[in-house]
Amino acid sequence: MSQFRYVKHIRNEDLIKALGQRVRDLRSERKLTMEKLAELSGIDYRQLSYIELGQTDASLSTLYALSQGLDVTLSFLMDSETLR
Repeated sequence: MSQFRYVKHIRNEDLIKALGQRVRDLRSERKLTMEKLAELSGIDYRQLSYIELGQTDASLSTLYALSQGLDVTLSFLMDSETLR
């Protein structure tokens, strides 16, 4: 028998939207199109769109790929102290 009987699903909509906005802001600062950032990150263009719109809770692997495409550290991308 598993020791975990109930796993609560936690989804922070405000954080997801703020992270998407950060990705969009960084992409714009670097004058990258969504298509180019998706290519640099190795992710699907549609997935990037959903992330920027705050419509999906991106995986750690996806966020790492985006940080590489944006040329920032993962910790900078995910810094919860500065996410609005």
